Amino acid sequence: MRRPPALDPVPLVPRWLLAIVVLLVLLGGGTLASRWYAGRRAAGALIEPAGADSTTPRSLGVPYADLQIPSGDHLIHARWVRAARPDTAHTPAAAAAAALAPLAAPAVLLFHGNGTSLAEQAGVQQVLYRAGISSLAFDYSGFGTSGGTASPRALRRDARAAFGVFTDSARSASRRILLGASLGAAVLLDDITDLEAASDGVVLVGTFTSARDLAIRSGRVPDQLARLPRLITWLLPDLYDNVAAIRHLTKPVLIVASVQDSIFPIAGAERLYAAASEPKRLVRLEHTGHDAYLATDESWQPVIAFIKQGPQ
Repeated sequence: MRRPPALDPVPLVPRWLLAIVVLLVLLGGGTLASRWYAGRRAAGALIEPAGADSTTPRSLGVPYADLQIPSGDHLIHARWVRAARPDTAHTPAAAAAAALAPLAAPAVLLFHGNGTSLAEQAGVQQVLYRAGISSLAFDYSGFGTSGGTASPRALRRDARAAFGVFTDSARSASRRILLGASLGAAVLLDDITDLEAASDGVVLVGTFTSARDLAIRSGRVPDQLARLPRLITWLLPDLYDNVAAIRHLTKPVLIVASVQDSIFPIAGAERLYAAASEPKRLVRLEHTGHDAYLATDESWQPVIAFIKQGPQ
């Protein structure tokens, strides 16, 4: 008996459909790779670590304690300055006596800006110390003598680690305030939902609306690219969207900006202020540029008042 001719098996998936699936997979992988690369480039342009410097609060006559805080698989460097009582002399003996007394003064956790380190925070800690305010300043991963490599993820982890030490050191403080300047404000806002829980208020000094806006303004991203459809601009990851983040803030906030700031124009601070919930306050400084925030007694007055008493 003669057998019928063998038939070719019918493919379960049409070849054209299989080709489309493969193409989509390749496109998806390429898109994710492009976004990852863009994110790495953006982070490298935005976060600029600073080297170590020998300046310390003690160089300015302020006693302090050196701390090494675990953050991931490495340590970050921090300095704790315990407040001096305004009615006592600024002497080693007075500082030693204050160190043994319960901490009742306000305390501030400092998030410093880009291209700076603990050395630049020594002057800030001196001002706070003389105003009767304790402070903890820390260097991000890859900054100063801190270990690790700087990245948005590392800085977020650093912020949480420093905040844990801060809340423990300042557990009996009358008020606990978070103060971020420039990039530091973005690092603070990046995890604000968790960080604000054990704080009484937030101070943002000279910050920007978002990393994407900053990249476009600085020319790192062509304005024509920024106007492309949303699907395309998704390739430009917004590492820090401060306007979106500040909407999650429930504690009082003080925003300090300068009309002379050419790097982060005051219009950005006004957008942040508009997005924030009450109670809030925007302080406009008239005679300071981006590198001169909080450089005068006049600029410190509203900040110290907020730290001690809240929004006025």
